[in-house]
Amino acid sequence: MLNRRTVLAAAALAAPASFAPLGGPALADASACATDQSAANAALLERYAAAVNGNDAALLREVFAEPYLQHGGIKGLRNVFPDLHLTVEDRIFGGDKIVARNTWTGTHRGAFLGIEPTGKQVTINTIDIWRVERGKLAEHWDVIDIAGLEKQLRGG
Repeated sequence: MLNRRTVLAAAALAAPASFAPLGGPALADASACATDQSAANAALLERYAAAVNGNDAALLREVFAEPYLQHGGIKGLRNVFPDLHLTVEDRIFGGDKIVARNTWTGTHRGAFLGIEPTGKQVTINTIDIWRVERGKLAEHWDVIDIAGLEKQLRGG
């Protein structure tokens, strides 16, 4: 049975390599394209954050593609935390992807995780990955620190 490393090494040795010379026109064109894409994606992320922080449903509709595919996440956070605020702590742009480390803050005003409203100010940490298509957010994956949020709400 072959292991993955053996298969990848064999494929790399058998495949013809095609690289543009360093500093050549292909690299310059790719760099300019990547810079333009990163700038566009940065502006899109800023519009998304502004829409969330302004509770602007119209702007949110503008930044999301049709169709939009959501993998995971928590629905109805605005009902639970009506003053929800997003701070983008770190961002990485690559090709058609945006990755952001985010801090969300809000006041617990609705039942959540089986916990009645506490009035506590909470912080929710997330890592979000979006796929961008035609200048809009088309797909989303996230990792949410639910355990940290629950600890804040339960006072543990």
